[in-house]
Amino acid sequence: MHYKEPGNSDDSSSSSSADSSSKNTWSVLANTERWISDTLDSSNKAETDRQDAAEKLKRQKEQDTKLPHFADAKNPESPSPPRVDNPYARKEVTYVCETGEDCVGVVGGMFRQVREARELGESHGRGVEARLGDTNSQPATMRQTNVVVMPNCDELSTSFHTFDKLVQSINQARRASRDFVLKKKENDDGSKDWVVSINCAHLHPQYGKQTPAEQLAQLKAEEEAGEVDVHLEEYKKSRMAARQSPYPSVIVEVMSTPPPDFGVNLDTEAGAAHQAALDAAEKNMHIMENKKKVDADDDVTSADVRRLEALFGMSAAKKEGSVDDTFYDALGEAFGNEQIVPETPLSKAQHWVLANDPQFDAGTSVFTNSNTRHVDAAYEYIFNNIAMMLHSSDTDDSESVFKHGQDQKSYVVLPNFVPTSATSFDRFAGQVSNIIRAMPSMAEKVMVSTFHPEHVDTRTRAPLPILVITWK
Repeated sequence: MHYKEPGNSDDSSSSSSADSSSKNTWSVLANTERWISDTLDSSNKAETDRQDAAEKLKRQKEQDTKLPHFADAKNPESPSPPRVDNPYARKEVTYVCETGEDCVGVVGGMFRQVREARELGESHGRGVEARLGDTNSQPATMRQTNVVVMPNCDELSTSFHTFDKLVQSINQARRASRDFVLKKKENDDGSKDWVVSINCAHLHPQYGKQTPAEQLAQLKAEEEAGEVDVHLEEYKKSRMAARQSPYPSVIVEVMSTPPPDFGVNLDTEAGAAHQAALDAAEKNMHIMENKKKVDADDDVTSADVRRLEALFGMSAAKKEGSVDDTFYDALGEAFGNEQIVPETPLSKAQHWVLANDPQFDAGTSVFTNSNTRHVDAAYEYIFNNIAMMLHSSDTDDSESVFKHGQDQKSYVVLPNFVPTSATSFDRFAGQVSNIIRAMPSMAEKVMVSTFHPEHVDTRTRAPLPILVITWK
């Protein structure tokens, strides 16, 4: 693969604007990688110079020391610490370019990177657990750094404060999700879940740029202090310069560690008692399961058996003039022509909204659904949904179902996301609103509300969790 270096060109065929040249994906990634390499290299060079100066001073002191003739040092010098010249020696670094131009799409892309990082950590844990049977296999911690570059969003590129506020709101939403009551997989006791931690930090060309109010506050603080530490100020400047990247970027670091070992020594009295309690609990669980099976069999009465005998005794071959299968016709006659129609979560939510939401408008409302049960995937789906609606509204396609106007509603059905906690779902909607308010272009355009099966208000008690996006 080749990338084009940004810059002016005399060739008429490549006389595009400098802006489009600088936003070429390969050039953006190459510039960012080069900047990170140079920054880390300069930091490593400073550490190497410090080590060299310390070694030189040590040798000078040894030479100045007067030793007797019989104490001549014949042993080789102690090995010096290894020089760190490779900036990528510590961990793996990957680069991704988010090419979205609108802020909402960039946020959806950021949550996609967080989701993929979490899935990577979980996949690493499952792979290690699958190899634990090998004698040479040991649980190993996985670390990876992903640099997500966002060069095309002018709203974030021109204002560091907007970008900083947006990233802070995203991190706040991720911290708030720790208290959500999430739905777990079936037969998942959590005993072998690896600990996957994700950290998001941001870089920006104007990183650290202060507002006039912040500058005034800093001047007052320096005046009150009365003395300025020159070395501290130089350190702050170098630290600030280390985060002034060529483009707005987010550093996503993922670490997957083995689950904590809470094993009990079975040789001790406490360990034996603990194991006995576990065995008793497992035996009790099996007894309850067998009891449930017996209770289910007891629900079958003799009348049900006679109806089944009559059903199978019918002559299905004599049925004529039916568009359905003859067996199902006989089944309908045996059970009083009662039919069971399957209903999807989306259709179930649609029927409830049609019957209970007085603000529903069939001409301006749309329904979408997602089966995710993870917080990062839910955020990704919500913001990608908003970005799709926003992009479709800017096109000239008259047949677009996402043409939105005043008070248009988008009903996002999430049947598996916090289905047993209305409080968690309301907090999730509140964090979505906080992230939207951090975008100046979207702060006054969108309003978020919720329906949930466990809402206190009966008017908003829907059969499924539904997040409503209303365009103002």
